[in-house]
Amino acid sequence: MSLPPVAKKIPYIFEIHSEKLTDDYAWLRDKNWPDVKDEEVLNYLKEENKYFESIMASQKDMEEAIYKELKNRIKLTDTTYPIKRNEYYYYSRTTEHSNYQIFCRKKNSLDNPEEIILDCDELGKDLCFFDLGAIAISPDHSMLAYSTDTTGGERYNIYVKNLNSNALLRDEISDSIGSIVWHKNGKGFFYTKLNEFWRTDKVYYHELGTSSEQDKLIFKENDQIFRVSISKSKSEQFLIIDSESKDYNEILVLDFNSDNLEPKLIEPRKDNHLYYIEHRDGYFYIKTNSGGKNFRLVKAPLTSPESANWQEVIPHSNENYLTDFFTFKDTIVVQSQHKGLSCLKVYDYDFKNFHKINFPDPSYFISPIFTTFDDVNIRFSYSSLNSPEMIMENSFFDNHIETLKTKEVLGGYDKSYYASERIFAKGKDGVEIPISLVYRKDRFKHDGSNPLYLYGYGSYGYPTHARFRSDIVSLLDRGFVYAIAHIRGGDEMGQEWYLDGKLLNKKNTFDDFIVCAEYLIANNYTRKQNIVIVGGSAGGLLVGVCVNERPDLFKMAVADVPYVDALNTMLDESLPLTPGEYSEWGNPKNEEYYRYIKSYSPYDNIKRQDYPALYVTAGLTDPRVTYWEPAKWVAKLRDYKTDNNLLVLKTNMDAGHCGASGRFEYLKDSAQEYSFILKIFGV
Repeated sequence: MSLPPVAKKIPYIFEIHSEKLTDDYAWLRDKNWPDVKDEEVLNYLKEENKYFESIMASQKDMEEAIYKELKNRIKLTDTTYPIKRNEYYYYSRTTEHSNYQIFCRKKNSLDNPEEIILDCDELGKDLCFFDLGAIAISPDHSMLAYSTDTTGGERYNIYVKNLNSNALLRDEISDSIGSIVWHKNGKGFFYTKLNEFWRTDKVYYHELGTSSEQDKLIFKENDQIFRVSISKSKSEQFLIIDSESKDYNEILVLDFNSDNLEPKLIEPRKDNHLYYIEHRDGYFYIKTNSGGKNFRLVKAPLTSPESANWQEVIPHSNENYLTDFFTFKDTIVVQSQHKGLSCLKVYDYDFKNFHKINFPDPSYFISPIFTTFDDVNIRFSYSSLNSPEMIMENSFFDNHIETLKTKEVLGGYDKSYYASERIFAKGKDGVEIPISLVYRKDRFKHDGSNPLYLYGYGSYGYPTHARFRSDIVSLLDRGFVYAIAHIRGGDEMGQEWYLDGKLLNKKNTFDDFIVCAEYLIANNYTRKQNIVIVGGSAGGLLVGVCVNERPDLFKMAVADVPYVDALNTMLDESLPLTPGEYSEWGNPKNEEYYRYIKSYSPYDNIKRQDYPALYVTAGLTDPRVTYWEPAKWVAKLRDYKTDNNLLVLKTNMDAGHCGASGRFEYLKDSAQEYSFILKIFGV
């Protein structure tokens, strides 16, 4: 085993708010980024990778064993449940050796011959990285538009394929991200364009057979904190353009039944007002937080959709957080969360009655799957921590639920061997914090002796779902408890839950996570120094804060592409995402936010103390959390920490924020992480 690399120090001194700050490792940021060419930087990252490999050398047998376990649980040759669009059934499938999905269709009957419309396994087979972004079929089913990223940098190229001849058209568009929406006439499509700061600020219309330089600009956003996305209404009559910041937005619509390409504004942007729309007959249906943080549902006539004409159909509720809704021809389905659990309610359009779809597990995850506007069923996926994913349908007329497909988990998995629970820890300020957990019944002793894998995120209002993960079974079968802390900063318990974990309330996120760990210890799910905490991106910030504040609680931490240099990143407006992040973290040019961010930023609060073992990852082409954040953090930790616990940094030199591409590479990464965990825990 080699010795860990020692990064040189080159003090970079800068002043802000009458304070001088020194950053010894600022040199790890390549001045040419996103093209990393500095040999010293590359050599340091490679040395860290060599050290990582030397540490993992003794775990190769375990790593291979876990990889086989993970792979053996997957039905390698599998097909998704088909969705019918007009006369075609669309689905995707995998083969025994395919790394990526193969998209297919059959005409009129599932018994008819298969037509492969896009073979992603063929497209990605010789590439270090491949990701399919958007995929969209033209209204007459003759053309396929799709986008791909082959660097991990999240800049996608759009291509168009003629499905009758299987030939690619000359139409090619660079620097896109997000959805592709075909015009109803099938002559062209709409897409969003990334600018040099990785911000989607423009919507274009591309007519087939023309150069992208001739594309018509439909909408341009000039405010750098806003990002633009597009979608098609469920009725397929409107293009929906959403220009949104973290706290407020505005929506424009373009009517496909009109000859012009001029979008119409629904309601002008206003501070702290978020709204989202759908269409049915003569009305727009609008989810809005005007009148309550947990949102309500209103409707407005197509001819005058501004807020003065909004008519409430579902009022705001302090108990139910309205998260989404789906318009069908005869029915509207509303998704909401009650005490952190998602539910579906099916309404008629008079909104006098509804039926509720109920679910059996103590915690679970549901995700509606929109089929067609004329459908008489709502389709959704359902899973829980111990129940594999099922595709289900609920009839609008008799509330009957039918299971269409259950995802097979091979390798001897038996749901009855495992138990899931939903418990609550009391926060420092008295709030009840949900914890979802699962364990193998015959391995769980409830005396504190079980090791515990504690996951958290808690930012941007993103919920952490209690969904089934076949990979985690390898830890459960070795006696681990798997737990998710549904901490503030997510929106599991409503919009207030999110607001109480951002800006000057951000420390609630970290306090909640520590309280959850303490609760699990106090109630004998585990004990001190028997916990591995895990988080990625903003969840890596959570991990970084917690190992600074309470290293005594944890034996190990996993920080995947962690956002750990929060203060420096928020001070650097040259980074593509920084301006748009001010509403989440605050702008440190304001001294109050500066002091607050500085007080928790993991890189700035490293102490001369013992730390848990640390497993850290980075992506060289990551545009969201740049590679130098984890690299600087690890370098400084090596200098400061007073223990002999392992600290490793693995930088993927061919990938970005989402890590390696392909299902087998993902399994290899998971197997490597789990084998490191087992090494630290002596299992």
